[in-house]
Amino acid sequence: MAAFAMQPNNHRLSVKIYATDDQPSSILDAYQLAIQEGSQIVIGPLTRNGVTNIAGSGLVNVPTLALNIPENDTALPPNLYFFGLSVEGEARQVAHIAFNQGKTTAGTITANNPLSKRSQQAFMEEWKRLGGKILAQYTFTDDINSFSMLKEALSGNPPDMIFLAADYRKARLVRPYLGTPIPIFATSQINSGRNEPGRDIDLNDIQFVDMPWMLQPDHAAVMVYPRPDKFVSADLERLYALGIDAYRLSEMLLSSQSRNLTLDGVTGQITLSGENQILRELTPAIFKQGIATLPGAMAP
Repeated sequence: MAAFAMQPNNHRLSVKIYATDDQPSSILDAYQLAIQEGSQIVIGPLTRNGVTNIAGSGLVNVPTLALNIPENDTALPPNLYFFGLSVEGEARQVAHIAFNQGKTTAGTITANNPLSKRSQQAFMEEWKRLGGKILAQYTFTDDINSFSMLKEALSGNPPDMIFLAADYRKARLVRPYLGTPIPIFATSQINSGRNEPGRDIDLNDIQFVDMPWMLQPDHAAVMVYPRPDKFVSADLERLYALGIDAYRLSEMLLSSQSRNLTLDGVTGQITLSGENQILRELTPAIFKQGIATLPGAMAP
């Protein structure tokens, strides 16, 4: 709605919001109602389960911009597009960044939760596809003894780089125990978005990726849109940014027949793949003096 409000009146799409719960029947009923009431394009649903149900419903006959990816690879409707905040996509981009820096062997350090494990798995698959090797894998828990065993896990045949699959809370705890000069890479999950150098000093020199909305307030696309009145969490900030680009993409999908869709978005550099997957290239960054900093820039 923030993106909608910024459009001139003569260019605005009319927008109607359909509330659902997380039950498949609720989502499918709302989707069918939107079509019956004449919607030219539908944005949503947001959850992976919801997108999976829409994809297999047989109801998709207008352009639909799903805000996640389906859980399986079954035949998909040609009008269904996928755009979301995939941690797997970020992990794959991190693999490319490290490999392009000349790294060929990797170790993974992973928090013991489903999101981190998905991130680790995506990184490992892409790393191997690029020709890299995985030399060590270690999953840590909240038990401090699991932290102290990290050095041992990386000793003997140290890798060229470490992929740290953890959110900022876990990363702050585990980073001091690595005690290693090996370069460390991560996804946006290690960035709290709060600009807390006192707390993030332990994340120094970790390279990661995140969206322009979180890293570049002076970015031309970012400056146009108002921010939420109050910062609640990095996750909600990223969802807010996702909404901005979803609205902008919906306008492009309706107005263009071209398959060469590109957008300088607040969530990243956006392109449309041949599989109706809308891809995001995020901005590389590194922690310096506890501040998320763009490469080549000095921390304030």
